[in-house]
Amino acid sequence: MASLLAMVLAAALSGAPAPNKAKTHGYALSGTVSSIDESRKSFVVRNAAGKETRLVWTDATTVAGGKVTAGARVTLRYLDKDGKHIATSVVIGEPVPVVTPPAK
Repeated sequence: MASLLAMVLAAALSGAPAPNKAKTHGYALSGTVSSIDESRKSFVVRNAAGKETRLVWTDATTVAGGKVTAGARVTLRYLDKDGKHIATSVVIGEPVPVVTPPAK
């Protein structure tokens, strides 16, 4: 970490651009699986507004609560990489509402 900071400071002082740092953003999605393509390791999720999102899974994708099947309700997290939505975790079943405790 210290060496990265030193490189950034040196670049800033020299006027050179800072080195690129890989950025990854995670997104959440809930909806119903409308189709699955096992051969392409992909599935489509339709959210409450009717928008469909095609996602792919990898060996690193975690699935909890059963198997991903057409018609299943899912809540998932995914990353965008190489022009694909890559599912990182999938939970089968109705989404659990987040309960915020009342302020004291």
